[in-house]
Amino acid sequence: MNTAESKCPLLVAGVGPLPPEYPERLFAPGLRIWGIARELAGARHPVRLICAEFGGKREGGKSRLRRFELSPGKNPDLPDGEPLETGPDGLPGVLAREAETFGAAAAIGSTDVMNHALALAELKVPIWMDYFGDPMAERQMLALREGSDQGLADQWSMMAPALARADRLSGCSREACGALLGQAAALGRLGRHTAGEPLVHRLPPWHEPIAPARPESEDPVVRGRLTPPHAFIIVQTGGFNTWLDVETLHAALERAMAANPDIHFAAGGGAIPGHHAGAFERFERAVAGGRHHERFHMLGWLPLGRVPRVIGEGDMGLNVDIECAEGILGTRNRLLDWLAGGLPVVSTPGCELARELGERGHLQLAPHGDAGAIADAILRIAARPGPAREAAEQGARYVEEAHAPARCLAPLLEWAADPKPASDLHTWSHGAERPPALYDQARRGAEQSAELQRRAERVTELEGKLSRILGSRLVRLALKLRGRND
Repeated sequence: MNTAESKCPLLVAGVGPLPPEYPERLFAPGLRIWGIARELAGARHPVRLICAEFGGKREGGKSRLRRFELSPGKNPDLPDGEPLETGPDGLPGVLAREAETFGAAAAIGSTDVMNHALALAELKVPIWMDYFGDPMAERQMLALREGSDQGLADQWSMMAPALARADRLSGCSREACGALLGQAAALGRLGRHTAGEPLVHRLPPWHEPIAPARPESEDPVVRGRLTPPHAFIIVQTGGFNTWLDVETLHAALERAMAANPDIHFAAGGGAIPGHHAGAFERFERAVAGGRHHERFHMLGWLPLGRVPRVIGEGDMGLNVDIECAEGILGTRNRLLDWLAGGLPVVSTPGCELARELGERGHLQLAPHGDAGAIADAILRIAARPGPAREAAEQGARYVEEAHAPARCLAPLLEWAADPKPASDLHTWSHGAERPPALYDQARRGAEQSAELQRRAERVTELEGKLSRILGSRLVRLALKLRGRND
């Protein structure tokens, strides 16, 4: 890659908060988009990063948006973000203006929300759309938890326009890439023009080292404070998402604690505001009604710099998934965090990452839904921690090399050096031939979605103005004088 090729200005769009902000809660989308933006800037691209806030809305229903300008160069700092306002044309309008004023040669998006907005922004540059997990499978698990399938159509309406517009797509595993290929095929994208080019790429999860808190704040979080100094501490960090098998997790821990009085459990994380709180609430109820509730320590969401401390105090990390499509098509960043911290790990084998690490002997795999087998794995490590520690240390070295950001993002970095449109979109946009009927249907859906979104944004804007007018002192006084008290 030469310098001339690697200086395309790039618009990058995703969902924060971002790791360098040291937020109270850090979620997978922020890890993903920050790694993408940082590595692109490290490859000498000027990067304009547009971030929405995870699960957050401002007054009037508008998303909180910020702009970050990353200068080309290795390990760029995150500058102060500049707030952005959405207008009647919503998030797609913001992205269109930001791309134009920045002179972006290409755009890269991550998450269904940002990819949908990029699809509606009518950009004339190539777009790479990344999915860190499968939105339809994630919606399936939310449907299970909420007892309703009503959201499935809404989720597909978010994905279809993006799949129809993307010049390149990426997923976090081979299975996820297969799902994207199938979804793209349903929209007419797997025709003769794309038969000879890689439309979908695998960008596996990479490890993002977490800088620990300052030494003066490194007091114990769990060991010797909430537990005896000699306790065997099982750690879980991160959100209690829809895919977490809280029933099996609790049952396995209760069995292990009954057999070994030194075992304690510490959870740094909890409910996911704006997405899902039910799993954490169910786990809390199970703990409260259990025989060993005093050995469960619910730490809540910790400041990011304290997470390495909790991992360092632990003896084992435990990940227990439900056997489901989301597990197969998604991934688990926490496994990388635990192994990189030298923590032995037991995990169910749902995602590609867990199977990869388990097959190499860096963590122990236990069957889905089998509390007895998981408890047995815990007790084996507690009885003989030495071999598990050695496996974890080998795993840390493997993660550092095999899951380095630049290595995992290599396909995107190569494309960004000279971004090209997908052959089918290029052919159809130049009028050389008409696209297939499947594609036309998706585009019509995208146009209808854009119009509905514009109307919704306009209604929200008018409602906000009306609320401010009715809330003014002069209007309230006028209404009172006319005998109205509303």
